[in-house]
Amino acid sequence: MQKALIYEAIFIVNRGIDNAVNALEQLKNNRDAQEAGLAPAFLDQKLIEFEMHRASLNGYFTNHLDSAEEAHACQLHKNYKQYRRKDLDEVQVYQDLELLEQRRWMEGKGPRVRFLSKEEIRIHEGLPPKPSPDAEGTAPSSKEHHD
Repeated sequence: MQKALIYEAIFIVNRGIDNAVNALEQLKNNRDAQEAGLAPAFLDQKLIEFEMHRASLNGYFTNHLDSAEEAHACQLHKNYKQYRRKDLDEVQVYQDLELLEQRRWMEGKGPRVRFLSKEEIRIHEGLPPKPSPDAEGTAPSSKEHHD
């Protein structure tokens, strides 16, 4: 049974108990039912029994489902960790991307991804640009003072 069907079945059980409790409440408060000999005290006792059975059933459902959900969550976490190790390996991502770009190039399409140069990375990270080697040699020289 799929999870949604299990939870739906539990909902239907609880809704059925709600319907039964509401019907007993109506009988308990109905004068005609009382005149017919339906004792409100007996109906109160049955209301309590329905609620006890509901609590017992819901306790059973939640205890078992909690264990099953925990086991399922652990398995999914294990699968996710394997996925992260296998499929999201950084080197593999770049290799896959390179293959994709090569395929696009062979099809005559432009690149979808462009790798930044070192200077572009520095700007992106908010670092000041590195001075070019040419700029260092062209710094104004100080003139000597002759008095």
